[in-house]
Order: sequence, then C-alpha cells, then structure tokens
Amino acid sequence: MDGVKLIVGDKCMGMLETVGEVFPDAKYQRCTVHFYRNVFSVVPKSKVKIVAKMLKAIHAQESTKASRFDYI
Repeated sequence: MDGVKLIVGDKCMGMLETVGEVFPDAKYQRCTVHFYRNVFSVVPKSKVKIVAKMLKAIHAQESTKASRFDYI
C-alpha cells in the first residue's frame, strides 16, 4: 500500500507500535466510537446523557480552540 495518510484504530498497543514502522508518513487517529465507549465505561450511569451531549458538542466544533471549555 502506498500513500496511506491516516490510520484509524482503537488504540491497541500493537497497532500503535506498528503503524509508525509500516506507514511512517501516516497519522494515527483514535476511533471516536472506541473513545466514547471508554469514556462511558467510567462515567456514572446518571451522568451518561449529559456527558454524551458535551462530547457531541465538542466534536461538532470546527476547531480545537472552539471546542475548549474555558469555564471549567
């Protein structure tokens, strides 16, 4: 495979270690679904809906700066 620019994965350690070796020019991005699952696994069930709304709002922003919660 040539020209691979992006690898999306679940942050598996084996994958993280190998991506740089096999595709040195590719960027790695954490899979959003796996990220959400990890977050929700530690959020109290009573807070899942509000955290989901916050994450959705963060991911909807057009820039990193716009996604920051400066008031927290």
